[in-house]
Amino acid sequence: MKKLFVLMRPYLLLSIGVILLSATPSLFAGENTLKFSLFRYGQTVIETIVQLTKPHTLTLYTQTQTLAFPKMPENRSVEFLDQITERPLFPEVWSIVIYTAGLIIASFTIAIIMAIVLGWMTELLPSIFKKVLLKCCSLLESMPDLFFVFCIQLFVVWIYKQTGWLAANPFTSSKEPALLIPLATLSIVPGIYLFRMMLLLSETEVDKDYITFARSKGISKSAIILKHLLSNTISELSTHFPIIMLLLFSQMVVLEYLFNMNGVIQILLSEQPYETKAMLLLLIVTPLFAAVKGLQKVIFKRRYIHAE
Repeated sequence: MKKLFVLMRPYLLLSIGVILLSATPSLFAGENTLKFSLFRYGQTVIETIVQLTKPHTLTLYTQTQTLAFPKMPENRSVEFLDQITERPLFPEVWSIVIYTAGLIIASFTIAIIMAIVLGWMTELLPSIFKKVLLKCCSLLESMPDLFFVFCIQLFVVWIYKQTGWLAANPFTSSKEPALLIPLATLSIVPGIYLFRMMLLLSETEVDKDYITFARSKGISKSAIILKHLLSNTISELSTHFPIIMLLLFSQMVVLEYLFNMNGVIQILLSEQPYETKAMLLLLIVTPLFAAVKGLQKVIFKRRYIHAE
């Protein structure tokens, strides 16, 4: 029981933080003006927790536009009337959550694989190339996400103009969602970050005694890198996985707007009840939390087995 509590404690703290964050607007929002009120904030937190225990009652506000024509004999000019409709949150939200969480987890996986492969290839090169790559990574990390988005989109358009072949859908339409370009865009910045961290961590690992001992036994450089250096570097790198998930989630704010994606972030940024935002955040952070903790556990367990 104690072991289960220790295992679930980070998730419980994360869930409490999500609920407190979702109710934050009530801390300042008054009826007509901004007014700070801890009492109103406490009431909102309690109401949000109570509503979360009844998920079947949660609702989702959606904004729609309808055509309106003035009565004759006035000019038949077309007008758009904005209407807000209230619908049950479930089961409609499942497809949106799966789409957003799937993109983030897939991008997270691609970034890790890209960093490991590039790190292994770089370690086989002379040390001077590592210094050059570190400077290049620092430069690329300083560039905004929009730079990579526009570069990839322009590249896809250029291929289409040259060959007539649409390599990937450059934006989400009502018939086909964008997958390939958002995946590539999401993976670039985290992949560069992880790759740079691997190079920095490997520099400290190279000087340790076990690497010197392996070299003295005549083990080849590629074997040392693959069996010893990379495995230890990856275990140290796993402490940065929560930061990577947070980075990917923050990138979705920009990507959903640029690619016209129907994702969770657009709903969170719209006018929704506090309990609806809290539930959406819990639904999206739960699989991300499980992916990070599961991968960390596998890496640490493998390192412990090899240490024995």
